[in-house]
Amino acid sequence: MYLGQYQFRRMSILKKRYIALIAFIACITASMSQGRGDFRYYTQLNTIASWGDYAPYWFTANNNAISSVSSINGYARYGMGYRNTFGKKNDFSYEITADVVAGFNQASIVNIQQAYGELSWRWLTLSVGSKERGSEAEYFSRESIRGGCYGNTVERYPSLFTNRFSSLGSGGLTFSGNSRPIPQVRIEIPEFLTIPGTKNWFRIRAYISYGIFSDGKYQREFTDNNPKIKYGENILYHGKAGFISVGNPSKFPLTFDGGLEMHTQFGGTMYNTGYKTVRMPHRFIDFIKAFIPMGGSKDTPLPEQTNISGSQLGSWHAAFTLHTKPLEVRIYGEHMFEDYSQLFFFEYQMNKDGKRRTLIYPWRDFLVGINIRNKSNILPFISNIRYEFLTTRDQSGALYHDPSANFNDQMDGCDNYYNHGIYPGWHHWGFGIGNPLTFSPVYNTNGSLQFKGNRLIAHNAGINGIVDCRLPIAYKLNYTYSENWGTYTNPFREKRYTTSILAEVTCMPKNAKWLGTLSFGYDKSNFIGENIGFMITLTHVGAFFK
Repeated sequence: MYLGQYQFRRMSILKKRYIALIAFIACITASMSQGRGDFRYYTQLNTIASWGDYAPYWFTANNNAISSVSSINGYARYGMGYRNTFGKKNDFSYEITADVVAGFNQASIVNIQQAYGELSWRWLTLSVGSKERGSEAEYFSRESIRGGCYGNTVERYPSLFTNRFSSLGSGGLTFSGNSRPIPQVRIEIPEFLTIPGTKNWFRIRAYISYGIFSDGKYQREFTDNNPKIKYGENILYHGKAGFISVGNPSKFPLTFDGGLEMHTQFGGTMYNTGYKTVRMPHRFIDFIKAFIPMGGSKDTPLPEQTNISGSQLGSWHAAFTLHTKPLEVRIYGEHMFEDYSQLFFFEYQMNKDGKRRTLIYPWRDFLVGINIRNKSNILPFISNIRYEFLTTRDQSGALYHDPSANFNDQMDGCDNYYNHGIYPGWHHWGFGIGNPLTFSPVYNTNGSLQFKGNRLIAHNAGINGIVDCRLPIAYKLNYTYSENWGTYTNPFREKRYTTSILAEVTCMPKNAKWLGTLSFGYDKSNFIGENIGFMITLTHVGAFFK
């Protein structure tokens, strides 16, 4: 296994993590002395035992890379957080959280999974640090567990429970919660805010953030200093999104939600790109270009000057939800784009003579799904049923060509999702940030950080529910089937297929402070092999005072 060479990291790295963790604990302790507030803690033990080349796919997918893909691995996790409010009307609140993981057969022996502080004023929040976040497509799935048997516990410990209980989706196209958190400074409206004067018919939610990827040394060691394999260090991050919700379920049962999210890699130093060492600029103007996509300056490689500076990608989201007393039916979709390619249904192209034409090109790559939420007492053991279809086979067509003397017209194709000509790719600590069905570079055995299979179709189905609220016992079942053709530039010789199954049962006795989960996973694939195994997770939660 390729992961074995990463298990032992440099002691200097560990010391930095210990210092950071101690500093966060000191901040929490200092905050506690200012008032009682809400001081919570959690401990989690996890172990995976499986047979095959890797751990079963659903043991690691969309789980913030808390576990590795090694067939045998485990971790111990401890976190603590403090929340409090202040101000005359308690308009202000703040939160400090530290979360550390130590394990075996992981990318690092000790990892600070989360370390962040947040300051909120009414509906606006400033967040600084590393915080686990789910995909925008899964934002509404949280409603499926609120107010249920686990409601209060889940809301107070979202990092531990939200994804495991409610997420039945395959993951967002540009951001899915599949990788470790990216350290960042983020200002946001975290929950939908009603626009004044609209009588609750129009709501908005948005964020903007800047950060830095923390996996530079990991990338260098993963590629094993191979001069033919590209990697990067000190890469900067920018993210932004805006969403609107239209409708008032108390007045009319149909609502619409939609919006746009965009992410960017910029700055940093890239090695073995074909341009030798490339030091991308990180001046103030480059932060602006990350926010407003523009071409690179003269000190960037030529492709950055003729196209868009940095690696930029994003998604359009749209969903219609029918609210009835027995059921809530949500039909949703997501469309991905890179740079300006497929941002709209048309684009402008120029030939070498400067003549411009408008090309109409329909969206052929998308994720669509339907989620049915049970709100009645009919079949009460079923909470949600979901089906999704994903296709990324088109990518604007197979060819890309700039105008030349031999061929006058411009052809914009071969988008090569998640890969980039300068940057190593859309991943963090080896795990893809986008949809994990492309199979992250952490699965590569040759040290490459490229996504080898980004042209695929997939079907994903899932069901979850609570068997008995008196105990209570929850369950989740997932089935995923995908077919993969590789990439346009490096297609597979034969089509790769993958079938993945997850069966999971969770028990948390009432009035108890512990929770246990038993998971069974199975893969049958000529991509990641045949894997079968079990995962056991034990979690203890509590609060010193409220």
